[in-house]
Amino acid sequence: MRSPNLKRIFLALMLLVSVPRSAFAAEAGDVYKGLEYFGSSQLTTMELEKILALKPGANLTSIQRALDRLDKTLEGRHIPNNLEVVAGEPGSVFICVDILDSSNDTVPTRKLKNPRHVLVRSEKPFIVLDELTKRLEKLTDEGRQWSESYQDGAKKYSDEPANQCVAEIERFAPDMKEELLAVVESDPDATRRRKAVELLGWSGDVPYITNRLTDAFDDSDPKVRVAAIRYIFPRLSLLPDDYPYIRLIRAASRELNRPSHQDRSKALYVLLWLAKKNVLFVRDIKELDETRLKQLASDSVLPTVKVPAQQLLAIIAEWDKGPVQ
Repeated sequence: MRSPNLKRIFLALMLLVSVPRSAFAAEAGDVYKGLEYFGSSQLTTMELEKILALKPGANLTSIQRALDRLDKTLEGRHIPNNLEVVAGEPGSVFICVDILDSSNDTVPTRKLKNPRHVLVRSEKPFIVLDELTKRLEKLTDEGRQWSESYQDGAKKYSDEPANQCVAEIERFAPDMKEELLAVVESDPDATRRRKAVELLGWSGDVPYITNRLTDAFDDSDPKVRVAAIRYIFPRLSLLPDDYPYIRLIRAASRELNRPSHQDRSKALYVLLWLAKKNVLFVRDIKELDETRLKQLASDSVLPTVKVPAQQLLAIIAEWDKGPVQ
């Protein structure tokens, strides 16, 4: 797997959460905090740390060199992997390494429903989405802050040119809802599937789209999976009480066991939200996830993984006590 480029990583990280954005230049002082690695029979933690040769406090240039070195080593040893750089506390980043081996095969991925290049009535929304992405990249590269918010489930930006792109997408997306869902479910092009998920964010009908996109939690491509969770998480409060939440719980529980930080962390926050929403969901979360949660709470060095895992375990512990008499 090609090592990640740090300049684009920060934009990718920004797009995953609804917080004010700072440019890469403003992050130039970030330093290496530690390694997130849950082990593998193919590579010990000691071997991994020796290859990285990073000490806490190493700068971004050193981190990029270490990632390139690790990527080259793993490629030479034919070890499939996921490498990610993750923001920790302000001013720090972690390297997350997952080795893809037989232990990951128990988590299923879905097959495409009807594999084909899905034709849509207009390619314009895809073109405008690319323009929107380039606009956000430009703001980030220039050190200009931007933020996002949601209005009735539709994403808006603090940047007016970005909102002009949104307005153009909204001319098409609602009427193309079924076509975009068909792309997500059947198109072999993973990039096109991911973009279709993003465009559905301006299609309205949140409960219906959420139910259809829950299946994308099992997509074979990690970027599509994360895009689906990014669609669903900020819109959870818009789901009705009679929504089939058990589908979300089961899908997020599978996601929790996938070998990538983005899968794990996003699944944790979905499960935590659901556990807080309704105590009746806790039984299923306990049954499906308690063992995994204990591992993450114990072994993770990342606050964005350790803390929600600990919070979920605390909720489960309270549930175990039974109703207050």
